[in-house]
Amino acid sequence: MGRKQSSAFITTRKGFCYLTVKVGRSNFNIKRIRNYTLEPQEKRDMRRLYPDYLFDWKKINQQLAEKRVVCRAYRSRRQAPRSTERSSDSFFIMSYDPMTRTIYASDAGNSLALLDAVLHIERSRKQ
Repeated sequence: MGRKQSSAFITTRKGFCYLTVKVGRSNFNIKRIRNYTLEPQEKRDMRRLYPDYLFDWKKINQQLAEKRVVCRAYRSRRQAPRSTERSSDSFFIMSYDPMTRTIYASDAGNSLALLDAVLHIERSRKQ
């Protein structure tokens, strides 16, 4: 039995389009596609570099048009707003028990957390 010639297709990952071929059970990206188009010279190069694969450019261009929407939506999605302070630099008091003089901080193993908690208590007493 003759071996079936593999064909190339378009895949997307993290907002980028790739020209991909299947080898066995694995997919391998052979080219990252920029601006959702392939120039004629790039097509010639792909045919020359990978003669064992079938490149159906009409199907590939149709897949690129479909994936363009997906890639643009992924890259343009809004990121969650980041806090101005890093969580490792800011410490929060969970509670303070004046009877036992116990301070519960978010990071009790860190002496800076305890210092921050004490300073916060002192500021709140003065106000």
